[in-house]
Amino acid sequence: MSAILSLLRSRLLRPVFLALGVALLAQVLVAVALTRGTVATLVADLSAGLQADTQRLAGELELAGQEVQGGLESLSGRTQSQLAAGLSARLAQEQEQLRGVLESNLKRSADDLAQLLAAVAPKAIWDNDVPALTELARVAQRNPAVLFVVYSDAQGERLTRHLNRQDLRVKALLDKGEGRGALDKVLQAARNDTGVYLAEASISPMGSEIGKVLLGVSTVAVDEELAALDQRFVALIDSSGRLVSDSLSGAAADSSAALAARLDTAREAASGMAYSSGAVVERAAASLRWNISLGLALVGLGILLVLALVLGRRVVSKLHTLIAVLNDWAAGEGDLTRRVELDSRDEIGDMAAAVNRFVAKLQPIVREAGEVAVRTG
Repeated sequence: MSAILSLLRSRLLRPVFLALGVALLAQVLVAVALTRGTVATLVADLSAGLQADTQRLAGELELAGQEVQGGLESLSGRTQSQLAAGLSARLAQEQEQLRGVLESNLKRSADDLAQLLAAVAPKAIWDNDVPALTELARVAQRNPAVLFVVYSDAQGERLTRHLNRQDLRVKALLDKGEGRGALDKVLQAARNDTGVYLAEASISPMGSEIGKVLLGVSTVAVDEELAALDQRFVALIDSSGRLVSDSLSGAAADSSAALAARLDTAREAASGMAYSSGAVVERAAASLRWNISLGLALVGLGILLVLALVLGRRVVSKLHTLIAVLNDWAAGEGDLTRRVELDSRDEIGDMAAAVNRFVAKLQPIVREAGEVAVRTG
């Protein structure tokens, strides 16, 4: 340690040590500056990358939300269309079945009514009581479905001719029919009209036919009931479609809200990640700068120590030997026979050899001067 301290106090090596110290300090400062710049660039790149990833994620989530919204709207439209088509087809089937049932019931009722009118008519026919038969026809026409009732005798002569001319359906038959009288026109038009069912019953009280009753029944009521049913089904289809649309719209709104919440959460997470990553990188950079500085300082001190040892062994020790010999010569009792013993092939060895040659040349002169002084003394 004392040798190292003596080397550090050496005036010859002090500039070298100062230059090395300044170089070491400059190296540390440059390394710290480069590290700081690299870390700043790394933090900026990391923040930019996280920001870009966040924006891309936000765009993808927003696009996914739009796709979900569009898919739900498309699903709502398809479901509503399919529901309407399915219910419409089912309605058509039900209408056909219901039409058949209603028409069958109407015809059965018309046949039963005709049989009833035939059953109560024999006495009036026997008595040729046309007003009674006409009254029976009027009573039967109180049924909204009955258009007309015509009694005829065994020869086919019509006994009643009552028509309710206030009935628009009867007026329509009068306008379409052909014949001499109003009843002929109505009967002719009714036989050609699919909306009129003719029920005929024989009046045979004793097994012998004494007349007939012809009953005209309108099937328009069936169409009206089917139209009303159709309107109810249409309202049901619209209500079902609105219900489906509202349900899917609610689901779409919930999905959009959930995606928006997820998007906000993702943005917050990305921002927090960017901040945390930046803080981690900053801490790592500070630790790295400290480690680099400490490492460079230790390496520099090691280099100085090795350099001091090398210089102390190869330079300073030789210089001390040369200085000791020169100091001995400079003393009053200097022994000029003494030589600088340095086995070195460097500049210090050359200097020691030159000193030895100078002393070798000086030694005879000093000896001769001494002898002259003795003789003259």
